[in-house]
Amino acid sequence: MSVLSSLVLATLPLVPSHAPLASLPLALAAGPTPTEAAATEEEEEEEQEEKELRRTKGLVMRGFAKVGTATLPGIGIGGGLSVGYLRNRFRVDLMGSGRLNRSAWYPHGEVGGDFALWRAGLRACAVFGSGRISTPLCGGADTGMVTASGVGVASARTERQPWASAFADIDLAWHVLPQVALITTSRWLVPLARRNFYVGDRGTLVTTPPFGVEIGLGLELVLP
Repeated sequence: MSVLSSLVLATLPLVPSHAPLASLPLALAAGPTPTEAAATEEEEEEEQEEKELRRTKGLVMRGFAKVGTATLPGIGIGGGLSVGYLRNRFRVDLMGSGRLNRSAWYPHGEVGGDFALWRAGLRACAVFGSGRISTPLCGGADTGMVTASGVGVASARTERQPWASAFADIDLAWHVLPQVALITTSRWLVPLARRNFYVGDRGTLVTTPPFGVEIGLGLELVLP
């Protein structure tokens, strides 16, 4: 018995007074520091507040009116509709628009032409901003048709020419309700092909400008 006791007592010094391995599971299981946890909670609260002020996901429908230059020098009036999809900081829109007829005249003002434009386009946007204000920055392209009809001549005819342009949009949206926003928009466009229009043998009446600028107002609805 005394021999067994001696062996047990002899092995006791081999056991360390504290086992470092015992603290390893605790270290591995440790969570984020109080500072990191507070920062994460603050970000989550900001995201939740933003979602309550404006919807950040859903089907987007927009109606708008515009003034600007596109096919003709000077100011023209038009409008259109768009439908798109929004998800957080990204959106994509399919847009259709038209312009009211505009007239251009030769110097004496008796002979000229009436011009109209319709087009459809696609754009992709990165959405910036917070709270009730958001700013989509977009780029895209559109295609359509220019219709020109002679005025003041006996044998007037109508000519149709294809239209295509690349453009960049800067929008500003004020969300009066989470799902409803008032929109201001500006578009900077470059026609991919310039056209000359004339009546009879009187020379060029209108040449498509090398670039155009349009500004507009609209109403936007975000559906869940």
